Amino acid sequence: MKKSIFIVLFACFASQIFAQRWNGGSNDETLFSRSRRVGFFVSPIVEFSDFKNNLTTASGGGIGLVAGDFFIGGYGLGTVDYDRIINEDFDRLDMGHGGFWLGYVAPQHEVVHFFSSVKAGWGAVDIEFDSNNEPDYEDTFFALTPEAGLEVNVFRWLRIGGAVGYRFMNGLAENPSFDTKDFQGMTASLTFRIGAFGRDRGRWDD
Repeated sequence: MKKSIFIVLFACFASQIFAQRWNGGSNDETLFSRSRRVGFFVSPIVEFSDFKNNLTTASGGGIGLVAGDFFIGGYGLGTVDYDRIINEDFDRLDMGHGGFWLGYVAPQHEVVHFFSSVKAGWGAVDIEFDSNNEPDYEDTFFALTPEAGLEVNVFRWLRIGGAVGYRFMNGLAENPSFDTKDFQGMTASLTFRIGAFGRDRGRWDD
């Protein structure tokens, strides 16, 4: 069954390639050359989430390539204020993760438009239960964070987006002081995408 599905998908893919208009043999067509919009950006990111009924903040950044209404790139986030909410259970807690960042943004020519993305990455948690300057608990995890919201075109080179999402996590070993559900949950994020986002060729400009 799997082999049959693979053959069908391969046949569809091959037929699509041969069905494309031949451009005289001067240049091969690529994903980005066929996109109506091509660009790139760098992006500071601030993310807010809940940990044991306290608001926590993570900061980091990302980078991406724009292809039409989609972008693909990478991200990295690290906690910045877990120390502020630590109670008698922990003396210090650090968490960070990074990986792939995929997004869909449309219609980009409008000042306010839809913004959505998925962050999928790997990270680690380090916890000190006592003031010994050495982690008493260390573990790795996988995090998946889909989100959706709105983005504003401030300048041609700057876009600010706000989104809400949910962070799913897997891989943390059980511990009497916390549970995986303490780390996963609703998120809110601000992204500042800075770069050259291209133009919708053949339709309109930003």
